Amino acid sequence: MAKKMKNVLTEMTTAQLKRLLVARERIDVLEAGKARLLKELAGIEKELAKLVSGAPLRGRPAGRKPGPKKKPGPKKKTGKKTTRKKTAGRKVVRKKTSGKAAAGSRVPLEDVIVAVLKKSGGSMSFKEIHAAIVDGKLYKSKATRFDNVLRRTLSTSGKIKRVGRGIYAAA
Repeated sequence: MAKKMKNVLTEMTTAQLKRLLVARERIDVLEAGKARLLKELAGIEKELAKLVSGAPLRGRPAGRKPGPKKKPGPKKKTGKKTTRKKTAGRKVVRKKTSGKAAAGSRVPLEDVIVAVLKKSGGSMSFKEIHAAIVDGKLYKSKATRFDNVLRRTLSTSGKIKRVGRGIYAAA
């Protein structure tokens, strides 16, 4: 084997040998970097495994840690049990309220729309109805998209008639 290497080296030029030496040095540098990165990767994988294995299911926090255990004390002596005489308790009576009354006896949106349409004297577009109610502060709503509530009321109400596309009148 030594003879074969000697033959290969004698057949190569000096420039080729220099290129081989530079390549070998580069290989050594890259292998050292690879070893360092593999070591770093192993550390990261180890940390990940710790975190994944210790993680609670579905992102819930772990339950409360149990407190210190109480030492059993001396048992209390139990005497003769006495029974209490039952007395009639007071019954709590709640007023029955309907859904509309519970809302603070407000005027329903449907009635507000009819009033706006009658006040205008004719038919109105959706935008005009919306502007009249919102600008006039005629109806208070907690809805984030009041226009959707208004559209639904216009389409389902029996008191309001659809005259044309986006145009409504009182029935």
